[in-house]
Amino acid sequence: MTTRIDYGQLAAKLDYTALDKKLEQLGQREPPRKRKTAVDALEPLRDRLLALHNKGWSSSQLVEELKAAGVPVSPARMRDCLNRWNGHANGVAKTRARRRPQSTNANDKLPTAPPPVGRAKGAPGDGQPGFKFTGH
Repeated sequence: MTTRIDYGQLAAKLDYTALDKKLEQLGQREPPRKRKTAVDALEPLRDRLLALHNKGWSSSQLVEELKAAGVPVSPARMRDCLNRWNGHANGVAKTRARRRPQSTNANDKLPTAPPPVGRAKGAPGDGQPGFKFTGH
């Protein structure tokens, strides 16, 4: 079982000026990264990888070479890195634009549904209470 913290006593003991100074110093630094990502690991090779990719090497070919050198990276992650480094990534995956099928004839129209046939309510004042059958 945990003991309750008395925040009133804690507030009385805190040195707010020292704490404020410490927080200001933290604001001037970059936060520590707990985990390195593929982008972080490949960053020193960024210019070389971009040059090879721009020269015509595919991301899959670059991945094969990196794996042979002991760098386990997936083709999808490599494409992500290359796109980010080229300035094409904005943090949101791009979706492909969907094209509407083009018709060969400008007069082609989709068929329309026929009007419903069946029972309909009688119009007020037509002398028919309730429903009446309308048919062709």
